[in-house]
Amino acid sequence: PLAGERQTRTLFHGTIEHGAQFLLPPMRFRPTTYYGPDSGIGIVLRECFPAPMRVGVIGLGVGTVAAYGRTGDSFRFYEINSQVENMAEGLFFYLRESHAAIRIVTGDARLSLEHETQPPFDVIAVDAFSGDAIPVHLITREALRVYLNHLQPNGAIAFHVSNNYLDLASIVKQLATDAGYGALLAHSHEDDDALTLPADWVIVTRNNSVLQNPSLKIHETVIADRKGMRPWTDDYNNLLQILRTPALH
Repeated sequence: PLAGERQTRTLFHGTIEHGAQFLLPPMRFRPTTYYGPDSGIGIVLRECFPAPMRVGVIGLGVGTVAAYGRTGDSFRFYEINSQVENMAEGLFFYLRESHAAIRIVTGDARLSLEHETQPPFDVIAVDAFSGDAIPVHLITREALRVYLNHLQPNGAIAFHVSNNYLDLASIVKQLATDAGYGALLAHSHEDDDALTLPADWVIVTRNNSVLQNPSLKIHETVIADRKGMRPWTDDYNNLLQILRTPALH
């Protein structure tokens, strides 16, 4: 472990890293791993919506995105695993030190959203696909409809699609196009000093000021068109079509 101000704590599940944090101020307040200031979600939360901002986050991790919360903002996290919730609240500082009002809803995110009557969100972050077991019901036409029902008309949905095995960006783009929305893939790079990891986020929105945001445009990466694909639904998905070709060494 690193000493002094470089001390960190990291949450792993198997081989997948779900969040990390510097333990001492002022580094402790920095968002890290897949959520750094240059990540797609970081740019959207920093630059695209004025305070007060309502944010919904599917997948808690260690609560890193709460670092972007400002006074008056409201961040609502949806987490299916109560153990993750306990660790995020007890072992990390992002949730307790955020300037935003924080609420955690335990249970399946889609079911929770379907039954909610909360005011709509400005931003919804869907962050449940980093592992090798994909919760497909969170990335279908019907799931997108649920998210859009809880989104402001000019709001944005940010899908975290960093995945070693699957090209999820192409799925998200197809769902967005099918629903009449734009999609932009933002790729940010690793920075060991800042504790950030390579991250891919697809931003889905009808808000042109978001799609044309200069910081997002700098990080924009082309989303591959995969032939023969059709939009995923609750009754249809095809993981084989989006398998990444392993790199040859």
